[in-house]
Amino acid sequence: MTERLKNIKPPRTLGLYPTPEWATAELLQRLPLESGDVILDPASGDSAIAKVIKEFSSRLCVVTNDIDSHRQADFHLDMTLRESWKWIERSTGGFDWAIGNPPLHSAPPPGEKTGRPIVDFFVQMGYQHARKGIVFLLRKSFTEPVGNRRVWLQTSTHEQFLELRLEPIRFKGKRRSAESARDWYGWRHGHTGGFVPEYIWSTP
Repeated sequence: MTERLKNIKPPRTLGLYPTPEWATAELLQRLPLESGDVILDPASGDSAIAKVIKEFSSRLCVVTNDIDSHRQADFHLDMTLRESWKWIERSTGGFDWAIGNPPLHSAPPPGEKTGRPIVDFFVQMGYQHARKGIVFLLRKSFTEPVGNRRVWLQTSTHEQFLELRLEPIRFKGKRRSAESARDWYGWRHGHTGGFVPEYIWSTP
């Protein structure tokens, strides 16, 4: 199983849209992080989120994973496999938070323009394995109880503790840029206090 998880052909068609520093910096100020917390970014890309976390506090431990073995990361596993989450959990001794900007779809099969939706799997597996909670940058429509996430949202909605509504983010890739409306959504195990959405704008 170890070899199967490690030897993965990097899907170049997934694209890379680094999370802006300001979006991560605004998030970290509002999280109940504690000294010694282990944070996993399951789809780290160029480690944009990890870099901001390390600058934010030297008392936090950041673990990165990216399916593309050409990118610098602690692991290069396919996080659409349940075994990958278990592997990282065993290898690190467990992680407290999963924080990241997961891909919306898998690499498309030959002849297709779009792959299968996978963001729901990242959210659900992250929450299952994180000791404290998850925070992901997701489309504004994510909390609509439809499709594969309907049951999960219905059972976990009371544990949502954070929603940071951001201005449209301009993701800058190497080949192209794209503007997307996404917000930070967070769920925390045992949380029962509800939440009040906040609106955040980047500094001009």
